[in-house]
Parts: sequence; structure tokens; C-alpha cells
Amino acid sequence: MADMIPIVCSYCGVGCNLELVLNEKGEPEKTIASGRNPDLNGKYLCVKGATLHEMIGSQDRLVQPLLRKADRLEAVSWDEALEAAAVRLQEIKKRHGPESVGMLCSGKILNEAAYLSQKFQRMVIGSNNVDNCARLCHGPSEVALRKQLGFGAVSTFLEDFALMETVIVVGAHTSATYPVIWMKLMHRAKEGQINLILADPRATDLVGFAKVSLHPRPGTDLHWINALAKIMYDKGYHDELFCKQHTIGYQAYVNSLEQFDIDAACRLSGVLRQDLEQVAGLIHGRKTVFIWGMGLTQHAYGTDNVTALVNLALLTGNIGKPGCGVSPLRGQNNVQGAGDMGALPNVLPGQMHLGEEASRLHIGGIWNSILPEKPGLSAPEMIHAIAEGKIRALYVIGENPGMSEPQSTFVAWMLQRLDLLIIQDIFPTNTAHCADIVFPAKTVGEEEGTFTNAARRVQFTSKGVNAKGEARPDWWILQEIARRMGYDWEYGSSHDIWEEIRQVAPIFAGITHERLKTSHGIFWPCYDEAHTGTPRLYENGFAFRDQRARFIPVRLPEQIIEATPDYPYVLITGRIIEHFNTGEMSRRSAKLLRIVSESYVEMHPADAQKEGLSQGDWVRIISPFGAVEALFKVSESVLPGYLFAPNHFDRPNFNALMSSVPLDPQARMPALKVVPVKIVKQAGR
Repeated sequence: MADMIPIVCSYCGVGCNLELVLNEKGEPEKTIASGRNPDLNGKYLCVKGATLHEMIGSQDRLVQPLLRKADRLEAVSWDEALEAAAVRLQEIKKRHGPESVGMLCSGKILNEAAYLSQKFQRMVIGSNNVDNCARLCHGPSEVALRKQLGFGAVSTFLEDFALMETVIVVGAHTSATYPVIWMKLMHRAKEGQINLILADPRATDLVGFAKVSLHPRPGTDLHWINALAKIMYDKGYHDELFCKQHTIGYQAYVNSLEQFDIDAACRLSGVLRQDLEQVAGLIHGRKTVFIWGMGLTQHAYGTDNVTALVNLALLTGNIGKPGCGVSPLRGQNNVQGAGDMGALPNVLPGQMHLGEEASRLHIGGIWNSILPEKPGLSAPEMIHAIAEGKIRALYVIGENPGMSEPQSTFVAWMLQRLDLLIIQDIFPTNTAHCADIVFPAKTVGEEEGTFTNAARRVQFTSKGVNAKGEARPDWWILQEIARRMGYDWEYGSSHDIWEEIRQVAPIFAGITHERLKTSHGIFWPCYDEAHTGTPRLYENGFAFRDQRARFIPVRLPEQIIEATPDYPYVLITGRIIEHFNTGEMSRRSAKLLRIVSESYVEMHPADAQKEGLSQGDWVRIISPFGAVEALFKVSESVLPGYLFAPNHFDRPNFNALMSSVPLDPQARMPALKVVPVKIVKQAGR
């Protein structure tokens, strides 16, 4: 019988349990789901998960360290590459100070590697300039949830999805981004067991299963969510006892709704008042889960958007109870884990706050080091700081900012201006082409350790696949550079690192590798080895000293992104089921490329007729910040006045059209979701 390696999928945040089937050479030839974790995905796997072995075994994998010599990257030994990285980091740190070095950490690497990446930045470099990919997706969710509930994380788990009576899904195309979760929702909706409410500017394939489908104009979520809250309060549909016993700020929130104009909000958002009245009735008195995606967060006021939705959940008493809760759909397999490990400029491991002296002293005592106090820069701020000459070196682990950041052409130029760019990855990404040093890393199946899925479930993923070429674990590479910079780190395995994490972060104290290997995963917080974990947060109070959640009134934005005479359409970017993020993983699969091989832009048939465009045309899309060319498609899922494009391809890269300013003032995240554009047919194509 062929060998099978039990792993956790390295695509989305569901954390499906899969098996890699190996051939006689020890190479992965198939990916299956045996059903070993019935609590999660059972025997179901999506199209991306089914092709994971193609990504792992791709011939495009980085297999040797590379060092830039005479303006070209050349293969070198590990010793030469590691020594070069250590020497140049030391030189830049000495000449320009610790604040001149930044670290971008992946949401796909092991928890143990993410922990060591932020430890490297804070201890070896000496600054808090560390960030991860959550900044560009659910950074606003983390900020809002931490401020209002105590933890920057999901409050629910899958059992709540089986108990809920109503679910409201905002800005999330779940069949494409979370197919395993969508299968469960779809089944219950088809059977009439739940009331599915959608809020999405596109008419996606989910609409046929919904009791109510709202199509708000992009950027108007605050308007219709507050209008819904006002309707529910005025009708007496709120849970006043819950609000008075388990929250603070309730009266301030109610006061903020007093003069709110429901009809004006409906006109601006394009949502009918009678539809909101129906939604209010479907939430009233029913166990409700609030789910959202990047359609809610990727705006210059994304944190306020999430805050408004959390306020609504609190107003209706739908947090901390069976069948209730709030659930942002985290986009990557370990993006929750990266934040939990402290790979954020203002958060330490275990969801501890950088500003708390006791937390810094606690961790510093274990590290035998003094932690820097000054909050670091977010990823977009680091890019801006390169332009200002403040960031001189950037260490990028498993990220592709040259493609994922807004105004990507400008970002690529900034990366070339660095004194030192270190890339640690499994593939030669767009960003790697600008690098001075490239380290080849191991990936899932080639190393063991832990991932934390979007629902806070910590799981163990095993190794058994022979690594490609000279690839090494991410944590090993960090340790070797630290040693060359004078720090005597002596981790022998990911197990050793996890044991330190348990000391540093009390929420993980009861989770061991041994427990994880014999379980379906453990939900943090888990404070000791007798503790079974916490699948549902806040059943016994919220994570504050007074155990009360926080209502935070939010102001409506003064402006929203709209079409203009020069840019008559609004482009919406998003994901499709066949590909993932910047496509560096999914585009290594021949099967996935056969399904969708290139990017495209979609337009409603009425708009296409008005513009004289036909299916298969080649078009140029122009925004105030850039221009790209793409294949044109006609689709009724796009409403008139809007365009849609997936963001998984580098040619074209639609992020070149997006603006890097303004940033959300709380989450420091750019508006990546929408931009005004014009579209022109390209002759001769």
C-alpha cells in the first residue's frame, strides 16, 4: 500500500485534514481526504485541496540558496547565503538603526516559524517592524474584535453552524473562498433549516439559496448595517437584558442611532427598506451567526464596517451562546496563527498587547532580552517608509508584496530601492526577482508542526515527503541567521519551539504536540493540559476585566468610492474557487490551470452592449493609479455599473489599479476592494 502522510491543507482558513499519497520514490502523487477528522471536513476536499500534491512536487520549486552577484542571482552554498544575510543585516542595523529593518511574515508557514520570525525581528533586530498578510485582508477584523470582545478572533466553531437558525453573510463569496463551509451552509439552506441572508454587490451563485439577497453599493456597508440596527431597535427586536448585563457603551450606541435616517441610508446604499425590515424579522428571536469576508474589510474604513456588524451582533444578543457568534472568514491556512504568534507590529504572542509592560517583561524574561516598546510599521507603511529612506532592509517570508500590495508597480520600484531584500519562499515569486538573497524553504508535508485555522483550532501537520533540493524549514533558516548575528539559539525541532510558545503565551499552555497528534485539534484558549480547549468564545464573559463587551458607535464615512464621468465604472476584485491569493501556489497545478488559465474582467451584458464589447474581446482597464489589459467576459453576476476581476494572476495584476492611500486609521490597511475605472477595447487583439 502506498504511504500516506497526514497533513493540514495549506490553502484557505478551514484547515481541512488531508492525506498525501506518496509513490515508491517518496514523492506526492495524489491528495485525498480519508475522513480522519469528521469534526471538520470529513471526506470532503475542494478542487484546490485535491491538487495540493501538484504544488508540493512542482518543478518550479526553489531548490538552492541564491545570492545576487553582478546584478544577477546565482546559486551558492547555504553557508555563503546565510553569512551574507547576517553580515548585511548587521551592517544596516548598525548604520541606520533597528527601525531601518522590516519583516513580512507569511500566513501560510507553521506557527513555530511565525513565532520565530517575530522573535527574530524583536530580539535580533530590535524593532517591532513585523507584519503578516492579515494586514491586507482581515486586519480590520482583528482590530475591531479585539477592541469590542477581547480577542482578535472568531467566536464560533462549526457546531454553531449546525445550531444556528439565521446566518447573515456579508461580502463573502463562500462557495469560492470557503467551499467546505459553503457545503454545510448550502445543505441547511436547501432543506429550509436556516434563513440565509446575503449582502454582496454581486449576484453570485449563492443568491439562489438565500431568503434575502441585498446588493449594497460597494463602500456603503456602514449605512445599511446601521439602518438595520436602527430598525431592530425601533421595533424592539434587540436583546436589552443581554445589552445591559453583558456590555458597556450600550446607551451611547443607542444615542448614536437616535437621529439616524434609515431612508437616506437605504437610498445611498441601494438597499430597499422593506428588505431590511424582512432581515430584521429573520434575525429577531433566532440564533444568528454573522459571517463576513473581505468585501467588508478591504476599505479605508474597514474597521468601522466590522465594528458596526459586531455592534449588531451585540444588540441582538448573538455572541457567546450556542448557535450564535461572529465569524470572519480568514483567507489563509495559518493567518490566524501568524497573528496569534505575534507577527504584528503592536501585538505580542498569545494575543498580548505590546503596550502592556507586564507582557513585555514576561516575554523578555523568557527570551532573556528587552523587548522594544515602540509599535512597529504595518506592511503598507513599510513600503511608504522605503520611499522615505527609513526602511533600508526587508526580510520577506512566504509573502509576495510585489503583487499583493496596492499600486504594485510602485511597490516593485520601492523593493528595488532597498539596500537589502531577503526572500524566503518555496517559489520564485514576482518579489523574489528583486531579491538580493533568496532562501528555499520547505512546505507542508516536508516539515512538521502546527497550524491554527480560522476558528482557532490548532492542528498538527506531519512530515514524510522528501524536501525539494536543498530546501530547509523556515525556523531553521531564521535560527542560522540569528546564530551568525550573535544569538545562541538552540532549537532542534518545531517541538522545541512550541514548548517555548507554551511558556510565553498562556492561551496555548495546555496544547502540546502530543495532544494534537491524538486529537482533531484543540481550540485556544487552553490554559493547562487538563483543559479541553474553548471551541466557543465568551460563554462565561468577554475577555476584559469587567467581562463585558464594548459597543462602539461609528460615524458614517464622508466619502465613498464612486464612478465619475472620467471613470464610469467601479471595479471589484475578488477570488475564484480554482485559484488562491497571488496564484503562486495554485498556478503550479496543471489541473487548476486547465480550468482557469488566465485572468479576465467581467461586465454586465447591458453595459457590454453600451460599450460595444463582446465575449472574448481584449480590453484595457484604466484607473487613476494604473492600467492593465485583460480578457473580457460578459456575466449577469455583475450588476450594471460594476466590473469584476479575480486577483490571482500576475499578468495582469489588478492590484496595479488600486490606491495605496488612504489607510484605515485603525487597522492601517489600504482600500483593496474597489476602484473607479474606465474600460477600452483594444484593437488588433
